[in-house]
Amino acid sequence: KHLSFFKEVMNAVVSRCEREKPDAAILLDYPGFNMRLGKKLHAMGIPVYYYISPQVWAWRSGRIDTIRKFVRKMFVIFPFEEKIYTERGVPAEFVGHPLVEELPDLMSKAAFFQENDLDPDRPLVGILPGSRSNEVSRLLPPLVDAVTIVNGTLPEVQFAVAKVKHLPDSLYAQLENFPDVRVISDHPYEIMAYSDAAIVASGTATLETAVLGTPLVVIYKVSPLSYLLARLLVEVDHIAMPNLVYGDRVVPELLQNQANGPAIASWILTYLTDDQYTAGVKTKLHTIREKLGDPGGAERIAISILNDLGATLH
Repeated sequence: KHLSFFKEVMNAVVSRCEREKPDAAILLDYPGFNMRLGKKLHAMGIPVYYYISPQVWAWRSGRIDTIRKFVRKMFVIFPFEEKIYTERGVPAEFVGHPLVEELPDLMSKAAFFQENDLDPDRPLVGILPGSRSNEVSRLLPPLVDAVTIVNGTLPEVQFAVAKVKHLPDSLYAQLENFPDVRVISDHPYEIMAYSDAAIVASGTATLETAVLGTPLVVIYKVSPLSYLLARLLVEVDHIAMPNLVYGDRVVPELLQNQANGPAIASWILTYLTDDQYTAGVKTKLHTIREKLGDPGGAERIAISILNDLGATLH
């Protein structure tokens, strides 16, 4: 069903391009579809530009050889990607990460704490356990253990859990049993920004938390088979986006069995009690924010393409 839909879309786009003969095509992300489309458009003589690269640095790096054959220029959102492409003969330009202009305006810290019955004079630990039901289910037991250990060591600590609206309340019930835990919908960015430390499931939320300057522990837990396949396919030293951007291990990555209650709690307690260490992490998180570039990526892409086409068309 899905394959027939994508085939229809592909045929519709190609047919329209044959009729209207555009001066250029800009492909956005979604490599499974766009790699095929790009080759077809290139064969029609249409200059192809690509924004948001396939993650060739993480797995299947051989795709760069295919990309070189049909992409006129690759616009990348991570600073390290530009070098990867240019060294392999693909013109590339780092235009900044969209995250730097997508973070929403936050409600004030005072209003957030008041609305969610949090004490502004007590440390806050944020918990962002992911957005998928099976992900939350896997991570919840070690998170409950971690909360128990941290709470037993530093009773003044309070916790805010980012609940995803479409997931059932029952999924978070184990954490709601703690008097110092608040399960909160609709305010993930406030949780990231106003926590003294955070526990975050691997994914985009780790980079968002880093950009907002909060020290974090990254946790990752999948089925043993999925993890085995990932280890065989993935070609990077780090799985956490903040570490990939920085180019070194800035925040801890606890994978599979390492993502256990005592290990998570140990890192959180370090953040909350070792001011010098935590200050060093925050400095590196600020560097990550700087590495992601400035707002205005879309304008930079437009100018680059117009300049390139101008040289060709005129």
